[in-house]
Amino acid sequence: MDEKGICHVSRPRVRRYFLWDTFQPRFVRLSLCYQIVVVAALAGALFLPLMLQLERLPPASQDALTVADHFLLLHSRFWPAVFVASILLAVHGVFFSHRIAGPLYRFRQIFREVARGDLMVRTSIRKGDYLHAEAECLSAMVSALRDKIGSIESCHQEMNVVMDSLKQAVERGSMPEVEAATGQLRFTVEQLSRAIESFRTKPAAASPAETPLPAASGF
Repeated sequence: MDEKGICHVSRPRVRRYFLWDTFQPRFVRLSLCYQIVVVAALAGALFLPLMLQLERLPPASQDALTVADHFLLLHSRFWPAVFVASILLAVHGVFFSHRIAGPLYRFRQIFREVARGDLMVRTSIRKGDYLHAEAECLSAMVSALRDKIGSIESCHQEMNVVMDSLKQAVERGSMPEVEAATGQLRFTVEQLSRAIESFRTKPAAASPAETPLPAASGF
């Protein structure tokens, strides 16, 4: 329980390294396609010349046996190496893409929380992730919104206090107090207007295009 009396219950966090609803599956599939293309190119470059050479040689010749032995040896060593390298690259691709997909997934959650009006949402990401500059910009945006909304709420509370004072002054029939409360209310409304003016909810009006001067003939 913290100083505000809110009890935070810790719960186990399971890190998901593969996020299906992000770009990560597409990235992994694209990486696998690139691996297949590279393996196919390497296999063609290594095995195709040997296969063509075997077709040109007599089947029972010593040269054909040598080429066949070389082909089988290369075949037995190439595919296990390709399999191990593909597994390592796939695992690396999952971990690498997670360092990007994780922050993007976190940003999506932050956008939803801000859309619901929660400006106290945590905007930090893991230390080992990418997109830290974007996270800092997002944190600055949420902090600015929180400050602006806080200023509007402060003006609203002050207006309620001034309105109560004005109501009491009217009930007592004290014109000096009414004038003072009215002036304070006008000042608070101006502050509220300045706080609201920082938000733009409509597109800016386009400035009228300047009419070009007519060209004088003969010049």
